[in-house]
Amino acid sequence: MSIKEETVAVPKSGLYFTGKDVRQARRNIEIYPWAREKYEALRRACDEHLQLSDEHLYRVVLGMKDATFAYGISGCPKCGQPFPLELEDQLGMFSSISEWPRKTVTCPHCGTVFPNEEYPDDGNGLERDGKAYYLIGMWNFYHAGLLFGGVRNHEGLVTRLVAMYMLTGDARYAKRALLLLDAFSAIFPGTLGPRDFTPFGSDFEIGRLHLLTSIVHRVKVWLAHDYDWLYRLPELDGPSPALRQLGREGTIRQNIETMLNDYMLTEPGGPYYDLTDGNLTNLQNHEADGVRAMLAVGLVSDREDYCKWGTDSLTAYFYNAIGRDGMYFESSYGYSLFTASVYLDLALLSMRAAELYNWNIAHPFANARFFRFAVENPLDMLCEGHMPSYGDWGADRRIGKDPDVKLCLDVYRSAQFFYRYSPDEVIRMKAGETLRLLYPIVESKLGERSSELFLPHNGVHSPSGSRLDKKRHFTVMGQSGVSIIRSSGDTTALMRFGRNNTHGHDDVLAYSYYAGGKEISADIGYSVYGTNAHYGWASKSIAHNTVVVNQDEGMRKNQLFKIFSGGELTLLYSSETVAAMEGDATELYGECGVEQYRRMIGLVDNERGGHYVIDFFRVEGARVTDYAFHAFQSSSTLELRHAQPSPRKHWTLAGVDSPDKLYFDEPGKSLGERLTTGETFVPLLPGEEPRLWTPERNNGYGFIYNVQEYLPDQELVYAVWNSEQQERLHWFGLCGGGDRIFTGLCPDLEGGRKHAILVHRSSRPVVQYAVVTCLQHDARQRMPVEGVASLSAEGRHVTALAVSLPEGYTDYWLYSPSTQTMKLLVQGQEWTVTGRCALLRLDREGRVVRADCIQAQSMSYGDYQLYGREDKWLTIDQIDEQSGTVWVPERPPLKGDTPRFVRLRSPHKGASVVYRVNSMHVFGNRTAIQLTDSLILSKGIVRSVTDHEMETLYPLPLGVAEKGKSPFAGKRVVGQRGGLGTIVGVPELKKLQIQVIRPFTAGEAFDIVDLEPGYELQWL
Repeated sequence: MSIKEETVAVPKSGLYFTGKDVRQARRNIEIYPWAREKYEALRRACDEHLQLSDEHLYRVVLGMKDATFAYGISGCPKCGQPFPLELEDQLGMFSSISEWPRKTVTCPHCGTVFPNEEYPDDGNGLERDGKAYYLIGMWNFYHAGLLFGGVRNHEGLVTRLVAMYMLTGDARYAKRALLLLDAFSAIFPGTLGPRDFTPFGSDFEIGRLHLLTSIVHRVKVWLAHDYDWLYRLPELDGPSPALRQLGREGTIRQNIETMLNDYMLTEPGGPYYDLTDGNLTNLQNHEADGVRAMLAVGLVSDREDYCKWGTDSLTAYFYNAIGRDGMYFESSYGYSLFTASVYLDLALLSMRAAELYNWNIAHPFANARFFRFAVENPLDMLCEGHMPSYGDWGADRRIGKDPDVKLCLDVYRSAQFFYRYSPDEVIRMKAGETLRLLYPIVESKLGERSSELFLPHNGVHSPSGSRLDKKRHFTVMGQSGVSIIRSSGDTTALMRFGRNNTHGHDDVLAYSYYAGGKEISADIGYSVYGTNAHYGWASKSIAHNTVVVNQDEGMRKNQLFKIFSGGELTLLYSSETVAAMEGDATELYGECGVEQYRRMIGLVDNERGGHYVIDFFRVEGARVTDYAFHAFQSSSTLELRHAQPSPRKHWTLAGVDSPDKLYFDEPGKSLGERLTTGETFVPLLPGEEPRLWTPERNNGYGFIYNVQEYLPDQELVYAVWNSEQQERLHWFGLCGGGDRIFTGLCPDLEGGRKHAILVHRSSRPVVQYAVVTCLQHDARQRMPVEGVASLSAEGRHVTALAVSLPEGYTDYWLYSPSTQTMKLLVQGQEWTVTGRCALLRLDREGRVVRADCIQAQSMSYGDYQLYGREDKWLTIDQIDEQSGTVWVPERPPLKGDTPRFVRLRSPHKGASVVYRVNSMHVFGNRTAIQLTDSLILSKGIVRSVTDHEMETLYPLPLGVAEKGKSPFAGKRVVGQRGGLGTIVGVPELKKLQIQVIRPFTAGEAFDIVDLEPGYELQWL
């Protein structure tokens, strides 16, 4: 079908799309069935809306002026159940705008229609039992989002009307879009934003209309785009009907431009920043949203200064917010996916500004670091098809191994930008390959944003396949400190060993475990910032499957996570049987006197398709350690064997061994029991606050309740989690003298699900936790592990285990904290291992089936011998920073394929870092290793400098450390005018403590370089 072109719409600047993109959209509609379907749906929705009169719409929108707006996170005041927050789940909840002035909300759980006599709402909400409910505010929020653009869909109806105008030239769509812009612009300035996040009755400013803080800027980009295409309409210079009805004067153009320029350059109610003169404060995504809006408004309103400030910020965002590994600096992967969409807009708008003002800038879509961040890394981070949800992100309750469609759609959209705009042929080719790969997966979802009609889809009409490559591989993000191992059966484990940063949780060395298409380790997740659940529970170490030292007694009130500049990956191993990784994060508890805090996780396949997880977690120097474990996103029960109930009674984990009586340490009062809809406590007890509050002991222990203490009566304790879906997670844990086991319940974010949790406590000064877990998807499946036994081996601090597998196979494990010769008598023969960790699999006749020198130089068992890799360090004698190549004066002592990763460390023997290998070439006795990661850690521009201190124009969030050691300490600062120095510390975002070797000058651009000749390299 063809689109009738009544007139040709022409934008003022084409800040987002140009006439070329409109022609592309028309071709897409001709070619792709999904595009035709979405176009017809768009046309029907817009035509249906045109049936409403102008007068009615003005009354609806202007009637929101003095009322509240709210998400409705408090849930139903009648039944207490949470309201759904996704648009598709809210269908039928709200009366339509055609029924105005009737504004009603119907609870989908109890069917109550609000407001009513029992729950009246004059537009400003009501309060019950200390909780605020905004029923009319929810109606306003929902319909304002649909019409104007909102939290869940940044394209409101006004933007879809403009899209129809762009495609057809029909002025009816343009005039209706103009009406909506005029009406909302009239009530926009001065509003306070949604009320969910402030105390009842507060006049604290936290956004505009229904738009929370930075979301104002997020939507404003599309509003600027709309204005850009409506800019030439003669009605814009006529009187504003909306202003007139409010008793004010002005034209529609003045009204819209006042709205666009309101709330600009900063973010009232959000994190502080001020973009005046191009200043960058913290590089968080809030600030990036502000820069994006500044660019869009600058382009449409001819503000060259806005355009210049925004364009100049690209270097900081591409090199200081994105690390050398292409990972975003905030400690939540979900946030990086959103941030990619912001940066794509920043890149596009900067490109437009450079074209408009004839500036010579590096093309943003030719930046390989940006491409890796937006397109390559997300697919590499998939865990059995799931997007990792560590840090501030939602709980992963998705089921299935197919790639997460939402993530694939985000990547597909990113690849479209690079395919459409990149001048780099290699990047454009890779983007095209990504489009071809993902098109079959995302095709059914395309067009949900009208912008997707306007971008090229690489001519893919006949997809031949719909699955991503399932070949096993590891993922290591060396600067951000994330490692992912995958077994041959796609079972996956992720462990974070990197620094704690914004939007992170205190989950260092916790591991996320994926099997059978589910996230088994049941990370509780995150929903709303600053709630009791977020601040006090979900962000804390005890809520994750890790080890807590000294009950996190050093956590201050309202502190989300411990200060930690990052650890290191000490082991990465793969064979047909085992995938293993080991991380060290000793500095996490360095202030507590801890001398070692290290964990090794292994995924082990048995001979009949099953698998198990082996976990060695070593802590030295702690007073008390708590190994925490829970499983399954659904509610579960826990059975415990080989341990006897203790007569000591406790209600919460916080009450165990507490010298004081805690007010919440009794039935009905625990923090976990009272956590409910809205992620807060009901009832609030004296001294508690509903937001931005933590108990005096800020360790999360008060959320674990109904606690029962057990004393092990065998060396290995056995526990079984039973999920509502009849799945079973088996746990075998090695215990020592004086150890105690606690079981209890802990809540999800809103208290609806009760998770069974186990805490293994030890007071030994040196504790080696050794755990084997395996999963049964149902009771009919044979257990992958039939038993675990502790053995006695020769060596210092050696842990030896025998893991019994089906059909007579047995896995023998040796693990040591240090390299040594270990010996174990196995079925009458001596097994000798030189190294730290090894596996020997025997059949029932004692024959070797498989063996792995996981971190060992050699092993022998009778006549059987196996040699592993030497942990040799090679000295780097040459570096090319531009190509990312390092040279070592030796041939690699390797056989087979090029290794995928290398460890690198300073000759001063500091913590090592991991780089991914792109290629390797041997020239005689020299080896050149080209690294995938950039050697540039961050960039800056000198504001001022002395012999010992430098101030820079760009923030350095990847290196800042107000306390503790900066990750940039010891790194070189290389100036473009010849300046050279060594970093001592980064105490503030824009301040470097530096030892100057060659002088810098004000305005000099510089790179912070990770490596230099003399560093040492080890193959992984």
